[in-house]
Amino acid sequence: MRTPVESQDLDVSLLRTFLAVAQHGSMGKTAAAVDRTQPAISARIMRLERIVGQKLFARRRSGAKLTRHGELLVTYANRAVSLSEEALGQLRGAAANQRLSLGMSPDFALVGFAATMKRFRALHPGLELKVIVTDGNRVDALLNAGKLDLAVAQPDSMTQAPSVTWWTALEWAVSFELRIDSSRTLPLVLFEPPCPWQDEMLNSLQAAGWKWRVTFESTSLDAILAAVQSGLGMAVLCGELIRARGLSSVENLQLPPAPRIQFGLFHADAVPSEAASALERALDSMFRS
Repeated sequence: MRTPVESQDLDVSLLRTFLAVAQHGSMGKTAAAVDRTQPAISARIMRLERIVGQKLFARRRSGAKLTRHGELLVTYANRAVSLSEEALGQLRGAAANQRLSLGMSPDFALVGFAATMKRFRALHPGLELKVIVTDGNRVDALLNAGKLDLAVAQPDSMTQAPSVTWWTALEWAVSFELRIDSSRTLPLVLFEPPCPWQDEMLNSLQAAGWKWRVTFESTSLDAILAAVQSGLGMAVLCGELIRARGLSSVENLQLPPAPRIQFGLFHADAVPSEAASALERALDSMFRS
């Protein structure tokens, strides 16, 4: 069924929202991930549907599923967004023959950092980028010592105020082979402490009357994913990782909501370099798509 056509060119910001809904699988999860309201996300999708003259999602109780026309648009939307980022990078002269050091906390890898950096490096091949992954307190110390240009970490682990903050939502995840019995102790796969958002998760389980045991603990995201995939236990992960690694979201156990994580971006200099500004735009695009 065709929708009324609105005579207008495709808006890249609308395409970003469309891709985010396709990634997260529902308007509600997308709204939580980009810190907007669900009606705002729905309104943007409806506007895009008026522009293209086709329904892009089939709305169901379980979420939003791409229609045939939606699946067709995904390819074009990814190309349009990539071309927009490439054009802006070239026209702004970003990151040409510059060096940039970025510090980040380990849990930042949860939110799709690798894909964003791959795209960023492709757009700025002249940039020498060094990434240091360590705990939030050391990230703060390195930034204050002038050994980092930028840092991404949870604001409560840093001594200065962030230039921008983002929220991302997590989901309970488990392998398809592992059956969770609500009458028994939950097997949990955890990051090694300190991890404030994980402490929040454990506190919410305790408040809801759930018992748990730690079956695996690591500082490595890859190790966490491998443990969940092998059926050692359940964890909280971002939706993109759950789908990419063939895991299942846990939706029928009436568990407390998985936590949301806040990240902040921190600059070493009051006036960041063009390379740092370009990286900030790439990170902001990742969170606000």
